[in-house]
Amino acid sequence: MDVQDKPPFTASPPKSGPAESRRLITASRIGEANRARVLQVLHTDGPASRAQLARALNVNRATIASILQPLIDDGALVEGEPVSAAVTGGKPARPLWFSHHGPLLGGVRISPDGVTVALMGIDGKIRVQASRAYARDASGEAIMEAIEESADECFVGRKIIGIGVGAAGMVNATTGTIISMHLTPGLNGLQVGARLQGRYGVPVLVDHHPRVQALGDRWFGLGRHLQDFASVYTGEALGFGIVYQGAIVRGRDGAGGESGHTTVQLDGAPCRCGRQGCWETVATLGWLRERAAELQLPQAESMDSAALVALSDEGNAAAADLMDLYARNLAVGMANNEEVLGSGTYIMHGDVCGGGEPMREAIQAWMIKLPLDRGQPATVLFADTQDPMTLLGGGGLILASTFSITV
Repeated sequence: MDVQDKPPFTASPPKSGPAESRRLITASRIGEANRARVLQVLHTDGPASRAQLARALNVNRATIASILQPLIDDGALVEGEPVSAAVTGGKPARPLWFSHHGPLLGGVRISPDGVTVALMGIDGKIRVQASRAYARDASGEAIMEAIEESADECFVGRKIIGIGVGAAGMVNATTGTIISMHLTPGLNGLQVGARLQGRYGVPVLVDHHPRVQALGDRWFGLGRHLQDFASVYTGEALGFGIVYQGAIVRGRDGAGGESGHTTVQLDGAPCRCGRQGCWETVATLGWLRERAAELQLPQAESMDSAALVALSDEGNAAAADLMDLYARNLAVGMANNEEVLGSGTYIMHGDVCGGGEPMREAIQAWMIKLPLDRGQPATVLFADTQDPMTLLGGGGLILASTFSITV
């Protein structure tokens, strides 16, 4: 693959806090912000000419030309073939789009059972992908070796501008450390950011998996046209990545987003985190399988949303009731968020998407019933069952920091 000899951009950690908010906006920062806005418009709307971008951003052609030229010079954007002018006349337009040979980004997804790494372009197209599995009782060093082996397959010999990591468990986004992961203790305290940065010599940004997933939705997925939404991960764990007025909600050092451990029942079942009644205790695969076993449903030990919906479609009344209860339990946590932040749209990923339209409709129905009625209920969307949004979100994390976009 042809790559540039020198990365044209430099990623830096997201900036926040009182010191940052007091800084004056310099000319260079204004330029970065304007270029960021152009990239967001292209990601949202697709290839566009200079005239179309000028209209979309409400600036004149001279201004849009000054914003675009550095992106063209540095290889981020490329001009396409001329498009015929309209029947009313005019000069043929040359739409701008992301260069296949432009900046390269790294994305890493660390889960309880394994790691997946991707090399991608600024256009969001994955060029190379590699994965490794590890046991849940593996040591931190064994897990780090699996991460590095996968990363070597994707990054060695290629010039990348940064690596974005979406990690399961509690994460310190400032230090790039996984604080704890109940399912895989070997991840506890893993300084994945420092290790990868030392190995590849590029900035590495680490964030909580659902937030990185939300960045994937924001840059490349169903959230591209939305300023407010929540990206919901479902499966053995639960989590939100919340986009509010176009920005990711993180909290101090990335402490926000542990929605699976918000309390939905004060005297509820014990949770892996050591508390009681967490949302995870009633709306994850572990709960679903326990309840399926109590109901003596077939293959209860491997029950998931797809199998549950299939049983319901076959006329199994117990499965149909369980599906509705599972949908309600999932909606409870989302309804709580709706009362606090009013995200309005919930883009769901993971196991629940295997249930297809019947499951989506069941959750949507509860999202109409549970939150206060404001005349416009929240919308529930399902991503593709095999979508790569967390990997793409790692690239989005680097894009956002590189171009000084508030994330």
